[in-house]
Amino acid sequence: MKTTPPHRLSVILISLLTIIVLLYLTFVIVSVPPIGAELHKRSDGTYFVLSVEPASHAKVKSIDVGDQIVEVNGAPVGKYINILKYNTIENADNVLVIHKNGEREIISFSKGWSNNRSTTEMMIQLYIPGISLLIFFAFSAFLYVKRKDDQAAIMLIFFFMAIGIAYYSSAASYRSDPVGLSIVYIVIPIIPLIFMNFMNIYLRRFGVQFINKRLLIKLFIIVSPISVISVLYIWTNIFDIEVRRYIIAAYSGVVLMGNLVCVYLLMTQYIRNRRTRLKSLSKITLISHLIAFSPFAMLNLMPLLFTDHQIIPGAFTALFLFILPVVYFYLAMSNQLFDIDFILTRFKYYVALSLIPATLVASALSLILLKLNRSAFSEWLVVFIVIFIGMILFLYVKEQIDQRFRPRLFKAMYSYQDSLDRFSRSIAKVMKQADLEGVLKQEINALLPVTRISFLIVDQLEETVYPMGNSLEERITEDFLLGIVTTFKLGELIDLPYGLGLIIGKQRSRYHILWIGLKMNHTRFNSDEIRWLKTMANYSSIVFENLYLIEGLIEDLESEVKKEQTTSPWVLRMLFCLSENERRKLAADLHDSALQDQLIWYRKIEALMIDFPISGKLEKELDDIKEGLLDVIHQIRETCNELRPPLLKEMGVVEAVESIIEHTQMRVNFEVQFRPHLFNGHLDEERITAIYRIVQELLRNANKHASAKLVQLDLELREETLFFRYQDDGIGMEMRHMVESFEHMGLSGIKERVASLEGDISFYSEPGKGLEVIILMPITMSNGRSERGLLRDSYLIS
Repeated sequence: MKTTPPHRLSVILISLLTIIVLLYLTFVIVSVPPIGAELHKRSDGTYFVLSVEPASHAKVKSIDVGDQIVEVNGAPVGKYINILKYNTIENADNVLVIHKNGEREIISFSKGWSNNRSTTEMMIQLYIPGISLLIFFAFSAFLYVKRKDDQAAIMLIFFFMAIGIAYYSSAASYRSDPVGLSIVYIVIPIIPLIFMNFMNIYLRRFGVQFINKRLLIKLFIIVSPISVISVLYIWTNIFDIEVRRYIIAAYSGVVLMGNLVCVYLLMTQYIRNRRTRLKSLSKITLISHLIAFSPFAMLNLMPLLFTDHQIIPGAFTALFLFILPVVYFYLAMSNQLFDIDFILTRFKYYVALSLIPATLVASALSLILLKLNRSAFSEWLVVFIVIFIGMILFLYVKEQIDQRFRPRLFKAMYSYQDSLDRFSRSIAKVMKQADLEGVLKQEINALLPVTRISFLIVDQLEETVYPMGNSLEERITEDFLLGIVTTFKLGELIDLPYGLGLIIGKQRSRYHILWIGLKMNHTRFNSDEIRWLKTMANYSSIVFENLYLIEGLIEDLESEVKKEQTTSPWVLRMLFCLSENERRKLAADLHDSALQDQLIWYRKIEALMIDFPISGKLEKELDDIKEGLLDVIHQIRETCNELRPPLLKEMGVVEAVESIIEHTQMRVNFEVQFRPHLFNGHLDEERITAIYRIVQELLRNANKHASAKLVQLDLELREETLFFRYQDDGIGMEMRHMVESFEHMGLSGIKERVASLEGDISFYSEPGKGLEVIILMPITMSNGRSERGLLRDSYLIS
């Protein structure tokens, strides 16, 4: 027989007890009307109404401040239990009232579910707390199912349940129900302690301590006696009613103290972790705690320390607690933090926008109340808080609505975004300044009905603007541009006398400006159009700068070629890198297209011959086609390998040379001997590729021209220099004829490749004695600079 695990049994028992208590509280909230009248005992033993809650049953029944309560449930008022303990007439069936005008009236309060309960009353005291409780419990149940083995999650469940039950019990405590009061006085003071314990456990995974355990125990020792005395006062008659004032002050004090300790610890954590990975976590917990508990602390707890009244009912301030389950549930379930900095930036902006309107509306209301001879401060504060918070929430909601529905409702406005997307795709293909101007002009013409679109150059040194005509508009615009040229900034939008100017580029002392004329409908440019044009100007300035850099590169190339007899090594190196990149692309294209197509046709023919047996001449023709396709496939593979040898960098220089020798030996009639001389140096891909291409070209030359029987290759690393030697026993040639033979023998390409890597190459040959080539190549290169000050290697593409 299976036994229930102890922890599961405790969960079941706690759940059952919680359900029983909640059912009882629901019965009290539904069946007992909140009367909402507080009494004051005078020195002669009579009881008068001290305060009446707005929209309460006492207010509805015309019980006003100053009325005398004589009897409760047919007995003298001084004998009623709630009068003796709380100075209230809660849970009374009827009362005998002497109004201020001397009229005596028996007022009855109907119990049970009746039509006398207003929707507002049920919303505040039952529906909202009930929905809150369900949300807290739903979060708790989900956490238990998903993270029941996580101690932090279990403590968070207690935190959620404590808040939910305390909020739900507040309506019963308002009716002076002993169970509801007991829950409020026991649970609310320990909520900060539960939170601190949760943070301790949660932050332990990050190696951080939130609060010292001894301090946490001391806080519990401080809180416990207050809760015990409160419960004794509620359930027994040990204490006189005068003690109640001190109990309320002590209760408010410990709750306020607990929350202040939480805020202090959260602020300490934030200050300590503001430069660590826990910065966002610390800021989120601090802000959420301040938002959740500050209204309750300032508008409910602090007033109870000094007076007997709260500024606004706790049912309203408790609504801010909704932020806690959302934030901490998110932290417990997610590995990512939301962007609290973004939210706070928006919050500060919305607070600034909402402050003045909320103040003006609340002040206008207070003036009206003053004319009615009513105390206006509390009403003004309530209205201000409601309007202020409502406007902030409205602005947040508006932003979300704008993101979702504005593009659908105002498609013309969002065509600017489409234009930016289209423009960014178009400028990716731009290679010349004229192309950029064409794309920019086309895009503006498509969206803005303007009188002109012209491209101008403002030369700051020569103080000229061109091309310009002799019209009045052009002369005025020219003078205006020359007057403000010193203030120009790239990507800026400037107001011109006849339109707008976009500064799209700068080349030395010359500014390139796009002049956009006035709109054809004679209206001003609106904010969306100006924002769109500014973005276009920024995009264009970036592209123009890149085009200018390319133009500068070409100028450097031309200057290098003009000033030197031989081509500069960095230029050659760049050209070879570009060549290798093109070889790589061509090899990939051949492999992915032509080779795959040939393989598909080969398999189709093969499948056709298997599915439909063919004999005779047709079968021979198809076999020949298959053989031809195999030859083509082999040839494409060979070409791809020659264009870009696979795994060249991974193989290293020795294996790369051995690979090409092995491949060459299958096609030539001479022997190749390779001696790497214990080569163990590590070369970069560029030098490995260079040696590979040099060996490839020399072996190809030996096969075509040398008539050699033996080719010897030596490779050695001598300190920081790579030594390579090629020697064959071919027919050789006169050295004076070798220069003339460079082009058709491919030796000029070898010489330039060595020069590109700052190496030296020597050729030795005599008729009948073969050819010897010796190459010395440094492992590392010096990085020279061009005339424009740029690193020459910065142009290389690898």
